[in-house]
Amino acid sequence: MAPTTKKFSALDFVPTISDSESDVPDLDLSDNEEEEVSEEQAASQAKGKKEKKKVQEKKRAREAVDDEDAHEDINDDFKFELDQDDVSTGFQGWDFHNGDANGGEDGEAVKKDVDLDKIIRRKGGLIKMAHVEDSEEEQEESKSDDDDDELAMDGFGMGSAAKNDDEEEEEESGEENADEDVEESADESADEEEGADEDTPQAISDFYAPESESAEAKEQTHTNFNSLSLSRPVLKGLSNLGYTKPSPIQSATIPIALLGKDIIAGAVTGSGKTAAFMIPIIERLLFKPAKVASTRVIVLTPTRELAIQISDVGKKIAQFVPDITFGLAVGGLNLRQQEQQLKLRPDIVIATPGRFIDHVRNSSSFNVDSVEILVMDEADRMLEEGFQDELSEIMQLLPNKRQNLLFSATMNSKIKQLVSLSLRKPVRIMINPPKQAASKLVQEFVRIRKRDHLKPALLFNLIRKLDNMGQKRIVVFVARKELAHRLRVILGLLGMKATELHGSLSQEQRLDSVTKFKSLEVPVLICTDLASRGLDIPKIEVVINYDMPKSYEIYLHRVGRTARAGREGRSISFVGESTQERSIVRDAIYSVENVNKTVAKGQRGKALGRNVDWTKVEDTNAIIEKSADTVEEILEEEKQEKEILRAEMQIRKGENMLKHKKEIQSRPKRTWFQSEKDKQNVKLLGALSKTKKESNSKQRKRTEALEEGGRSYKKTQHDRTTDQERAYKKQRTGNSRSAKKGGKKGGRR
Repeated sequence: MAPTTKKFSALDFVPTISDSESDVPDLDLSDNEEEEVSEEQAASQAKGKKEKKKVQEKKRAREAVDDEDAHEDINDDFKFELDQDDVSTGFQGWDFHNGDANGGEDGEAVKKDVDLDKIIRRKGGLIKMAHVEDSEEEQEESKSDDDDDELAMDGFGMGSAAKNDDEEEEEESGEENADEDVEESADESADEEEGADEDTPQAISDFYAPESESAEAKEQTHTNFNSLSLSRPVLKGLSNLGYTKPSPIQSATIPIALLGKDIIAGAVTGSGKTAAFMIPIIERLLFKPAKVASTRVIVLTPTRELAIQISDVGKKIAQFVPDITFGLAVGGLNLRQQEQQLKLRPDIVIATPGRFIDHVRNSSSFNVDSVEILVMDEADRMLEEGFQDELSEIMQLLPNKRQNLLFSATMNSKIKQLVSLSLRKPVRIMINPPKQAASKLVQEFVRIRKRDHLKPALLFNLIRKLDNMGQKRIVVFVARKELAHRLRVILGLLGMKATELHGSLSQEQRLDSVTKFKSLEVPVLICTDLASRGLDIPKIEVVINYDMPKSYEIYLHRVGRTARAGREGRSISFVGESTQERSIVRDAIYSVENVNKTVAKGQRGKALGRNVDWTKVEDTNAIIEKSADTVEEILEEEKQEKEILRAEMQIRKGENMLKHKKEIQSRPKRTWFQSEKDKQNVKLLGALSKTKKESNSKQRKRTEALEEGGRSYKKTQHDRTTDQERAYKKQRTGNSRSAKKGGKKGGRR
């Protein structure tokens, strides 16, 4: 073995065994024999290389002719099978898209959503437009506070003589405003209804806790969270989040909530209401019974996105608190995963009303017998907007002995709405006036007049002027879901990225939109009022009201998405000529004037009119009109792709039914609190009763006005004609009576 070692020690490589038997060295051969063999091997290796090269060339030729034939021996259906214990279910990274069995690319065969941006690109959109001039640098918006306010007042017929201006407009409008008169009379009748239902001082005294408790809570000021007597793990969580000083709503409500009392709280949006109820809840759960799993807190919200946000805030505050668990019960997310989560009976469950009832009814391991605290975020919306049936069902399911915490930005619900919640002498804490926008908010208004068709072009020009580089987060509020979708397509064709948020999207699509918007991957979010409440997306610089809201309260919620937590912000509203829209502008301007009298100069907001270069807007509108056919083509193509995806989903569903038929049929059927048909019937009955109530109110109001000999509503053309006929008839009757009396007197003489 020694000679062999010596012979190979001079080599600068390690000899290995080849796949070919002819290449295997015979270590027992002599040196001469080895030389002969090595020459033969060299020749055979050279020959083998030539043959190998020919084989490779032939292989490449076959691949070029038919790629599929070159992969006949590959089993595309092969999958690695792992035991369940070997699969990591918690890992969320690496977003791979698996191709289909036939070698599809980018996971097209298993995708769930249509890629709208891909369709827009195929039609030539989402690229920077060469035929639109670059926007100039933004001009100085305000020369002086007085000039700005004067511009706004003049633009919308407001000011010190607002009533006189309204009366002049009524005279000028004449018969053309008959529809607006009807709308306003309906609004007035609704106001009359509200006035009739106004809470009396006696009712307020009987229902709420003494006013002294509310006043005492508001007077409390805390310079830091240490003075609130919170535990160290909670303080550590708050410090880790960067919370150092409690906001006014937090200073007022946390001590009261820790005492276990019921609270009805209201504060301007962005003032920290979520932390105001999550901090005392987590503090109280520190002293829960050990090793007893049960759900002790229910947080109800009107929207899924708000529920997910509250869950995230709660987890971050409680990150250093041991053994506190959270559960989520919202629509649109995986039902089975939620059931598994609720089976562990988490301490805090954040839910939307419908899905919460579903789980209580159908998840056998989940119960609410141990609930000690009920929180309702955006409570006034849940009490008013179609949640009455769900809330009454939930109140029957929950224990009567519990603490109730109600929070909202505009908490103006009547006592008769609150009675059903079984509140026990709630402490009423209203930190700010209920109808007030945040300070440092600049509210701008663009008067549209009769240029509604130019609004898409105006929106594009405004966004381009405010943020040409896509570095600001801009939220655009519209009235309808269909309009949000169409605007996204139009902006995409003009080269501007935008995303949507509304009720027609799946929960995954909604979360994807919010995530892209948060990360500034897409700077423009077009949404309905789904996002007007509660969502705290940091650093939203601009809110645009493409369509004006129905009320000033909704307007406050919309513009409250910006200028949060003491930051500056801007809102721009497209205002039409209807009485309702002008009334919202008037309320906004008066509110700013009143607030500015009480705050420091650096904290003051502004309300002003915005000048628009309508020539540029019309140029952009001409481009949009030329692209009208392309927009329709994109929408039609998207519709077709959705139908294909829907058909594929039905096929997969049928395959699953065939494979797992016994398992599916063995599951107990889910029971529902309300079917879709029931919900539609409830909405229809509600609309009918409201119409009937308004009709009765109008009739009663007109009857009372006639009896009193005056009027408290605007006259339409029909009213004026009727009055003239009545006056003429009365005059004729009076003349005939006087003539008869004169004749009788003459006869007696």
